[in-house]
Amino acid sequence: MGYVTPPGTAAIDERKLDHSTIWRMLSWLGGQVAVLLVARRLIQTQHPSSTCHRFVGAVAPHKFRSRKRERLLRHARQLLHLITEWERLFPEKFFPRFATRSGFG
Repeated sequence: MGYVTPPGTAAIDERKLDHSTIWRMLSWLGGQVAVLLVARRLIQTQHPSSTCHRFVGAVAPHKFRSRKRERLLRHARQLLHLITEWERLFPEKFFPRFATRSGFG
């Protein structure tokens, strides 16, 4: 992830986010397990034909060094997948409306 160079700028902007910043963001997302479970249950209740509970969120083995990191990355992928479906099915945005105001996030 990096910054986009504005159109018309001669110099290339090579600033980018540090890997630790990206990992903190993914760790926070992957730690939202309670939100993931409750949102998945709500989707299944309102839309029984949904398959969001079947998305495993598999992560390539070279993307993690420990089981804890694999679990966090998998949960983050599952949550991102669920958010896409949530926002297609419900009028409320997932963040901040549901996740942060429900007391789970």
